[in-house]
Amino acid sequence: MRFVKGLIGLIFITVGLMLIVITIDDSLLIKNILLKILGTFCIFIGADILHRQFHPNKYKKDDQLG
Repeated sequence: MRFVKGLIGLIFITVGLMLIVITIDDSLLIKNILLKILGTFCIFIGADILHRQFHPNKYKKDDQLG
């Protein structure tokens, strides 16, 4: 399961980078901005998933406090 979550994190980061790089026709500025925002969120989600895989003890302490 750990391998699968790590792979999902990498996929999120890759998709996020692709969404940031994609540009639609220049007349569609709002869609370009939305794609870049969506790509940024994908990168943050993927980085968080990967960080939880490599540093699980940090999150166990946070879960016990809450």
